[in-house]
Amino acid sequence: MKTIGKKCAALLLAAVMLATTVFCTEVPVSAETLQATIAKSRVTTKIQEAGRYSIRIQWDMSRLASGYAVYRKENGQSYKRIATVGKNVSSYLDQNLVSATQYQYAVRAYRKENGKEVYSQYNAVLGATRPEMPKIQAQANSSRQITVSWNHVPRADGYIVYRKASGEKWKTMITLSKDQSSYVDKTVLPDTKYVYTVRPYKLGGGNVKYLASYKINNKVIESNLVVTPGKEYPVYNSAQKEVMKKILYGVETGGNVYGNQDYSDVTLPYTNSGAEHAITIGAGQWYATEAQRLLKLIHSSSPATWNKYDKDGKLWKDVVNKNWNTYSDKAYLGRIGKIISSSAGIKCQDQLMYTQIEEMEKEVRSLGITEPKSVGMFINIRHQGGYGAVTRVLAKTKRPVNLDNILAALRTDTGNQVGAYRRRQNKAPSPPILPLPSAHPLPQHIYPLRTGNCLHIYS
Repeated sequence: MKTIGKKCAALLLAAVMLATTVFCTEVPVSAETLQATIAKSRVTTKIQEAGRYSIRIQWDMSRLASGYAVYRKENGQSYKRIATVGKNVSSYLDQNLVSATQYQYAVRAYRKENGKEVYSQYNAVLGATRPEMPKIQAQANSSRQITVSWNHVPRADGYIVYRKASGEKWKTMITLSKDQSSYVDKTVLPDTKYVYTVRPYKLGGGNVKYLASYKINNKVIESNLVVTPGKEYPVYNSAQKEVMKKILYGVETGGNVYGNQDYSDVTLPYTNSGAEHAITIGAGQWYATEAQRLLKLIHSSSPATWNKYDKDGKLWKDVVNKNWNTYSDKAYLGRIGKIISSSAGIKCQDQLMYTQIEEMEKEVRSLGITEPKSVGMFINIRHQGGYGAVTRVLAKTKRPVNLDNILAALRTDTGNQVGAYRRRQNKAPSPPILPLPSAHPLPQHIYPLRTGNCLHIYS
């Protein structure tokens, strides 16, 4: 029994020793084998997250590694070792970086063997810190148009504009280059609330866009602006055009008195402005080719009237053949005065003015101006200074576009005709005040530009 017990004990001990040998002892690996294994392995790195001033990278762990070396490269420089971490670490947070800046990272596994460190190969990854959020402004130019603008963000590669309408989700509107600082949204609807935000981005590896972050310390910070476009204004009706005609006539030849006009007016070149190289005629002060346009209209509408005052047809030859941008022949000024002040001439003047009001209104509204008072003011500017004066003054006009802001812009303007407003305004006497019916549809203030007075119209 003792012999058998000893034999069993011996067998049990042998079994335990065998199991320990097989399952618990690390198989010896030579330095040469380890070196070859680690040297040929590769650590793959990726960007886990990016903030404004930090980037966290992550990598695949190696079972043979004793630790990991983290490298960073920036601004075309060589790699710099920025950290060494233990074998059980698989990520690293790089802090105190510059916003909207690209950084390239690499991680190498290493193993110490006989006092020598052997390093793996690596796959580099390119990332970027997020840009700062810009300050955003938005202005409803009209019932159908909103302009969104923002300040330039240093080192940003571009901007993405987002919009949220009432009851809807956020919508990406457009992606713009780094040189852009505004966006005109022409897809809005009247009386609808819109919220805008602009997120600059920095490009990283694989054309990945690192957008400016909404979250800071888990608190949502949104640079949004709520804008509600105004009402939809219809184009001028016949009654409004009649009022606008009387305003322009009063400004041009009526002594700044609403409803006054001089249909027979004939003005020599350079009288109104040093830039006027041709004659100016009629109640609406039609200049150069516009004067030619009026005379052609009268000729086609009433040949009898024309022939009555231009019996030899010499004036008509000038109308057809001469350059009316510089026409200054005094020989036929008397004929012109009689023709334009005839009943046919007066009718044609009114007809032309109605047509031009429609044309000018369309131009003004195409620039995003629809509020009737502002439209009327810019029609006045257009008639006296041309389309260039409209765009020039509009560019100087603070938002919202209203009569007060337009007048402030006019006082700083230096262009011909319109630019003379500041000088003339400073010399102007007190303007007349004209009561009009309560249903008066046009601006309360129309500021003539050729003379020094202001024409005030009260509804």
